Amino acid sequence: MSTVSEAVQRVQAAVTEDASGDPVAHTKLLKEINLLRDAAETPADRLMRMRFHYLENLCNRVAIELGVLQAIAAKKGRSVTAAELAEQTGADEVFIVRIMRLVSYTRVVDETGPAAYASNATTELITSAGGIGGEKHHTDLGFTTGSRLIEMIRKGKLCQFPDKPGEVSPFEFAYGSPLFEYFQHDKEQKEAFDDYMAIRRSVTAPQWFETYPAREELKANKLKIDKGAALIVDVGGGIGHEVAKFREKHSDLPGRFVLEDLLQTFEKATAPEGVEVIPHDFFKEQPVKGARIYYLRQVMHDWSDKNCNLILSNIVKAMDPDYSHILIDDYILPDTGADRRAAALDFLMFMYASGMERSSQQWYTLLESAGLEIVKIWPAKAGLEGVIEARVKSG
Repeated sequence: MSTVSEAVQRVQAAVTEDASGDPVAHTKLLKEINLLRDAAETPADRLMRMRFHYLENLCNRVAIELGVLQAIAAKKGRSVTAAELAEQTGADEVFIVRIMRLVSYTRVVDETGPAAYASNATTELITSAGGIGGEKHHTDLGFTTGSRLIEMIRKGKLCQFPDKPGEVSPFEFAYGSPLFEYFQHDKEQKEAFDDYMAIRRSVTAPQWFETYPAREELKANKLKIDKGAALIVDVGGGIGHEVAKFREKHSDLPGRFVLEDLLQTFEKATAPEGVEVIPHDFFKEQPVKGARIYYLRQVMHDWSDKNCNLILSNIVKAMDPDYSHILIDDYILPDTGADRRAAALDFLMFMYASGMERSSQQWYTLLESAGLEIVKIWPAKAGLEGVIEARVKSG
């Protein structure tokens, strides 16, 4: 363990590197700041911080439910008092002050005076449709699911990958049905999930294609893209943010741009311009044959190896072995020192869907079991997803 002064020096050096705007440098800065906090905290400090952390999330969620955060955001940075917020929302003034102590402590809003608040960039993000969706998804469903884990263990029901009669995921243990089945009955949570996924998917464009070696050949139409064939199929792509960005960047390439997801996903959304929508359950036969690229972003981590094998096998059967490739955009966990977000998502996937985040060796094993071989792995940058390119195994 380093001293506080040593940790401060490393933070100062990381601040200088971060000025370049490099996302990797920014991730390093955040890591060094965490290490500085670790150096300053006593064990009692650390435990108390961790024990109280869930209350911060809870207060954010309550403030959204009451409309308090939305009312603050509507002021566009102008200060508003708890009394004014009580009048606007109908919530109790004293209760607003109590929840806003933690909301302001975590800088979700700025505290401008006694019982007075103003919005900042975080307020704007958390009160967007995607931000509210994320709070509902993680707090409403996550708190309930997590609270049942100890009961599940004590009853001998804990199971990572349920595939036998009576075995269920933690989510199903808490709610009585698997996550995606549950969404069919809880429209509010399905909408929250879709909004949340939309904002998450919109954060990063598919930068992997900038260096994809076949791009220039595709552009010159030297590679096989038959008339009417698909250039890319975004499998399980939600409401299409990823494939829309792909098309915007590469509309000069030949072939169709296709988006696939469950029919219920498209009920409230219109297709992105120039993108063909095909309702599809990826556990069934892949309807688009011989596409150049089958793209899956954060699909595999929702499922066990057994289910992932079925998803991939359905795609393999539709691939042209000469030129079709699968691109998987997902986390690739290191053997040690996993990023906090990736490690947290791994446990979340276990709770919600009996899925998992995978290491590079686990990816190799999984893809080989589905009849694929890895061509290249674009490593993760700044704690975000990496991209795995695979093709039908030769021989």
